[in-house]
Order: sequence, then C-alpha cells, then structure tokens
Amino acid sequence: MYKRQQHLLPRSQLTDEVQVTRDIVALHATNATAPYLSLWARVPGFQPGMLADALYEQRSLARVLCMRTTLHVVPGDEVPIFLRAYGDQMDRSVPAEHQVDLLLVRAGLCQEEEAEALQEKLQSQVLEVLVEAGPSTVREISQSVPVLKAKVQHSVGKPYEGEFSVGSRLIPSMCVQGLLIRARPRGSWRSNLYEYAALSDWLPDADLEPGAPEDVRTWLVRRYLAAFGPATFEDIRWWTGFSKGMTEDALLPLTRELVEVAIEGLGEGYLMMTEDAQRLDGDAAPDSPYVSFLPALDPCIMGYRDRRRFLAPEHNAKVFDRAGNAMPSVWVNGQVVGAWGQRKNGEVVHGLFEEVNQEELTLLKAD
Repeated sequence: MYKRQQHLLPRSQLTDEVQVTRDIVALHATNATAPYLSLWARVPGFQPGMLADALYEQRSLARVLCMRTTLHVVPGDEVPIFLRAYGDQMDRSVPAEHQVDLLLVRAGLCQEEEAEALQEKLQSQVLEVLVEAGPSTVREISQSVPVLKAKVQHSVGKPYEGEFSVGSRLIPSMCVQGLLIRARPRGSWRSNLYEYAALSDWLPDADLEPGAPEDVRTWLVRRYLAAFGPATFEDIRWWTGFSKGMTEDALLPLTRELVEVAIEGLGEGYLMMTEDAQRLDGDAAPDSPYVSFLPALDPCIMGYRDRRRFLAPEHNAKVFDRAGNAMPSVWVNGQVVGAWGQRKNGEVVHGLFEEVNQEELTLLKAD
C-alpha cells in the first residue's frame, strides 16, 4: 500500500507537484537536485520549472530544516508546523561550541555576558536589511552588517582546520527560529547557494503560532503513517528523528486511530491508520510491471529503518551508507533491484544486483 501512497504506482501518479509533496509529507532537499528528481518519478510530464514556480513564485512549497536535522521541501502553509515540531530539537543538536552566542565570543566581538544581547541586535539588523533589500545571500547581508564577516577558527591543529564567518552560522540559525527562510538559489536550479528572506514576508499567510510542540509532533506522526504505513515504532523514530519518549508521546493520542497489522514474511507489530487498513482489499497489485529511478535520499527509500520490505538484506550496503543515507536506486515492481548514476556527459547508467525479466529490462532501458 505504501507504493500507492508514495505515488509511484502508474495509476497513483498525479500532475500536481504540490499535492504529491503534501501526500508524502516532504521531499529530501539536502542535495539541490533531489526534490526535482523525486517529483520527476511521480509527476507525469514534470519539468524543473514546475517546482521552481511552486517554490519561488506561488510559494506553495518551501525549504525548511526538519526531520533528522536535514533540509526538506514541504508545503508552504505547513512550514510553521515543522518549525514548531523541531525547534527545540534543532537547538539541542548544535554542539555547545557552535552555539551562535558562543561564536560571537570566540570571534572577539563581545564578552560572554554580552553575547545574548549582541545576537538579538544582529538578528534585528539582518531583518532590517531584508525588509529594505529583499531576499539576499549571506554575503550580501554581510555587506550591510559588517560584523557578520568576523571569522571563527575551527579544528585548530587538525589537517582540516579552517574558518567560517559569523554570518554563515547566524543566518541559518534564524531559519531554525522561524525568523528567516531559504528563498531562491543563486545560479541554476542545481545550486545550493541560497538567498534568505524574512519568513513573515515570504509566507505572509502562514500561521506562525501553529500549536504546542507535542501537538504538532502528533500531527506529524499521523501524516507519516498515512504516507508510509504500515510502519513499526522504530521506523517512526528513524524517519522523524524523535527520541523514544517523544515518539511514544506523539503516538498516544492516535491510539484509537491506529491498528496493528502483520506483513507477510516480516512479522507483526506494524502500525497503520485504521481507515487505510480498511482500504487494503481494494489495493490490488498492477497487472503490468512498473519501474522507477529514484534519486539519493528519495522519501520512499528513506521512510523506513527496516528496509526488508523492498530490499534484500544482503544488498543493504550497496544502497545505504553507514549513516543510513540512500544512493540513487532502481526499482522494479516496488523492489530495489539496482543503483544508478549519471556520467559527466549526462548519460544515465545503472547496474542491477537482482534479476529482472525481459519485459522489465525493456522498461528500464526505456525509462
């Protein structure tokens, strides 16, 4: 059933890139090209300009740090919900020595007791610049707020020692706080060099007070199970990045909405929304084979801690790195059968580690 919810079955594909994103909760965007390729696999006739329009003109989609402290594309009206669900967690994930207030001290800009006040002052100045100039890069903002150019040394004495500017840390931290948001990239659609905008200006209709953190975490788990269920408790923890206690607390209000099911060959303990389980009988497998080329970090392959439902355990290391990040994968009939890549000339090449029949091989060559 997760294949239908992920819009990878031929009959479940949609032409609305915003609705597809909403249905699968979010698109991984750590790699600038990933959300484009994820939509290409799900939206017939998809072109890069369709996502660019949704992100920068309509602003019905937006980029935000959320699950597992990684960048995702989410529906624009849901940005404050993701920020509320992960705000405290983001703060805790930053090592003490990289907290912005301490960086200001390390850069020689103030004493420790003055750091909080200086951080607030710099944030106000950044917002003033963006109100006046509109979306701008860190470098452009720093031209108007020169203090942001101050450098901080890191990893001193190690082979990879270097330095970074105060602005390169302060401005992304303002995104986590819900003050700023990543806007349009500079250069091509493949670029990771972003402009930043005031969140209240970029998404003026968004509700910036969406509810208590525990309530929005329950909302997020419900959305996850609707898109990825059936899933285990550990799958939920993996995808959300929540602690065990936070996951238990988020699930508790959903008790009456959930049912526990078994997956043949994998056992029991899988959770689904009850209404989804009731529709299972109508989810017959397609009569014809279908294939997908999914990008690295595609939502479908990143949605589960236990990947046995679509990947033989002996092939796990061929698709996932030690941190659990997936490389570009080749799918046939809902199973991962290989990996793919792209040569410098743009040619797409793939290798298979599972056998496929001639009809499936023909589809792979055509795709």
